[in-house]
Order: sequence, then C-alpha cells, then structure tokens
Amino acid sequence: MNSTANNVTNLAPHKDAHNIAAGRLLRDRWENRVNALGNCIEHLIVDHDMTEANAELVAIQAYADLESTNQVARIDIDACTSHVVVLRTEGGRPVVFTVTDLMHVLTQARQEERAVVVDRERRRPVVLEY
Repeated sequence: MNSTANNVTNLAPHKDAHNIAAGRLLRDRWENRVNALGNCIEHLIVDHDMTEANAELVAIQAYADLESTNQVARIDIDACTSHVVVLRTEGGRPVVFTVTDLMHVLTQARQEERAVVVDRERRRPVVLEY
C-alpha cells in the first residue's frame, strides 16, 4: 500500500515575529500600553530567543498596527524622513510633525506624567499613556 504521508503539507503557516508579537499583544489587550508592551517584549526575548533591541522594535510595530485598526488616519511613510512624520487625516490632509514638534509632545507628556518607561531598569522604551 502506498502511503501519501510524505506528501502532507503542514496547514499551520510558520509564524513570523510580527504575528507572534501581535498574538501576545492580543492576549494582553486589556492591559495598559506599558504592561502589554512589557509582556510582549519579555515573551519575544525569553520564548523566541530575540535580542532586546529586536524584540522592542517588533513589539512596538505590532502594537501600532493593532492600535491603528479601524483608523482613518495613517502615517504616510513615503512622505516621512528622519526629521519629519507626515500624518494623513481624513481626506488625505497632511499634518506635519517635525522632530521639534514631537519633542514638545514628549516634554508635555513628561510634565503631565503620561510618559512612561516600559522597562524601568533599562529606561526604555518610553510610551505615552492617555
């Protein structure tokens, strides 16, 4: 009898880092931003052998993707540079944020104690709580 077991394709696709992070963040969706990111970063480092820097970046990007679901506004990555972020609001209207603008937002958030460090020991990343 010929067996076709060698021809069976695994139906579960290999999860990439972004999907792993998104899955972890969805588990912690009721947590605040700091705890959700902290748990996700730790999960990526401990369970998936990522470097801290890579885990932070993957977690941040996955968090932003999940948070932006159903948003009309978007960041126009093609219009952004290392010195300006262009946000497109409804109708594609551009809103410009220079590095100076963003530093003012961060300074104000720090004064209002809304700028929170995810990992207090390493003092990074910093997120804004609302």
